[in-house]
Amino acid sequence: MVTCPPAKLRLIHYPFDASVEDVPGIGAHTDYECFTLLLADQPGLEVLNEESVWIDAPPVKNAAGEEAFVINIGDMLEVLSAGTFVATATGCAKCRRSGTPSLFFACDYHTLIRPLPTFLAAGEAGEYQELSIGEHMWSQALQTYRYLREKVNRGELQLPERARGTNTFGHLKKQAQQKNP
Repeated sequence: MVTCPPAKLRLIHYPFDASVEDVPGIGAHTDYECFTLLLADQPGLEVLNEESVWIDAPPVKNAAGEEAFVINIGDMLEVLSAGTFVATATGCAKCRRSGTPSLFFACDYHTLIRPLPTFLAAGEAGEYQELSIGEHMWSQALQTYRYLREKVNRGELQLPERARGTNTFGHLKKQAQQKNP
């Protein structure tokens, strides 16, 4: 499952928009991977809670007063845990974040994942179907990044047959179900 993971370390910049009021400035999303490790050193990050309310995730300091790292649960960990651990839906309103180091950690590209038996009741199949790591990451990228969405719309690229929507994990899933019962 993890011998050569497609992990990536990025310095992420979120452009500041002072006109934004109560909507996420960086589109609401969950991370595709197992988890994301990020340095919580700047304000602006928001998370969607169980009641579908966006709340601030302020910078955190450890016992020594140093900036602390935060771990966001990703789509893959939600699948592996059969929803016991819910993917963190994040957004960024009025962000002034610049050069935030984030490590995105995934299972190996060709791995097929499904809920681990430990998280399922006896004989239960669960709501999570088998998921191909590489296919999931590619399909999410095709639906997330504008330049790739445009290529899909022009027919230059195709979504994988079993592509899941971008709001099918975390509390975004619950929010989407409430909008489209």
